[in-house]
Amino acid sequence: MKIGILLPGSTTYPLISYNFMAGLTGCLTQLAPDMVPQLHTAVIGFGTDKALMLQEAQVLLLEKNTDILIAFADHPAVECLFPLMASVKKLLIVVNSGAKYLPVQAQPYVVYHTLAHALHCRLTGSFAAGLGNSAAMATSFYDGGYSLCHAISKAYTDKGGAIEFNFVSKFKAQEFDINPLTGFLDQNDGTRSILGIYSDLSPVFYQQLMNGFPQQKLNVFSNPAMLDELHLPQNVLDKSISVNAYVPWTISLGNEQHLTYVATFEKETGREPDAFGALGWDTGILLHYIISDTENPLFRMPRLMEHLLQLHAEGAKGVLIFDKNTHLVLSPAYRVKLEAGNTLMIKDTLPLNEVVQEWTAICEDLPKGHVSEWINTYMCS
Repeated sequence: MKIGILLPGSTTYPLISYNFMAGLTGCLTQLAPDMVPQLHTAVIGFGTDKALMLQEAQVLLLEKNTDILIAFADHPAVECLFPLMASVKKLLIVVNSGAKYLPVQAQPYVVYHTLAHALHCRLTGSFAAGLGNSAAMATSFYDGGYSLCHAISKAYTDKGGAIEFNFVSKFKAQEFDINPLTGFLDQNDGTRSILGIYSDLSPVFYQQLMNGFPQQKLNVFSNPAMLDELHLPQNVLDKSISVNAYVPWTISLGNEQHLTYVATFEKETGREPDAFGALGWDTGILLHYIISDTENPLFRMPRLMEHLLQLHAEGAKGVLIFDKNTHLVLSPAYRVKLEAGNTLMIKDTLPLNEVVQEWTAICEDLPKGHVSEWINTYMCS
């Protein structure tokens, strides 16, 4: 079997493709030697150039004769591949951070396997509302252009919380100025919760928050990216500031596939494992599952999709299942808290049935009308 992979570039997260591929190849080496697929890769930049994406996909499908295509890309650009995959009747696996809501209409030859960041933000917003009904929203000009802000704020307000202040910072670290937010908090003692959506500006946000609000209790409820190793505060947070979030993966998981992933990743790369590596590893698990049902590379798509509906396999992120309505691969969600020494401690695990319920609720309550959004894949910029 031959697999074609479209990989992104990123200045926000420079190792995004390297870590994804390290996880994927590490997982595939666990297969019997005669079952390991050939991998062919191409680079598609930030995922905004539809012509480039389509051109590279055609090369992989027609010249390399790949059986499955993996695209690390997002809507709307990735949709240019849908007619092509339908015409050649081959499977497309779309992987990304999951920072945008998926179209509810499932595509017959498309499977989504993401880190489901928007879903985790929804879970975090609901959790935050249970701890306080007054919050400030904080994000950047860049991070605010995705579904993350809607997910966390909609869940928070639906559960009875009120957002009293909105702070949108500029997207360059040297221009970051948290004074409008801390000024509001200074004058409003009843608001001590912050719904925070950041990626590469997270360390700047953390540091300026500590400088502007020393020794005063604040609860930050964040998106998963704010708790990635790369985005943790450079200095340990003051004990008065707590950070909580639901995440798709964390280094402190203890299941067997996670431990194998961590050991393999560290051995092969010498780097700290991350969620993008786990996404790659679990994409490998998905390919294991597909290959195990394929007697030869010329498998029939209807049989494959029926097989995927039965998906129940352990991955680095936990048990993986398949949502038949949207073709999204789902896994458990973990509520973590940033503890002393910048370590993440798992405080709760949301079981799969509740994750499915939340995902269904999102699909039934998507924003209506015009929605502002960036066209690049999240953190590929």
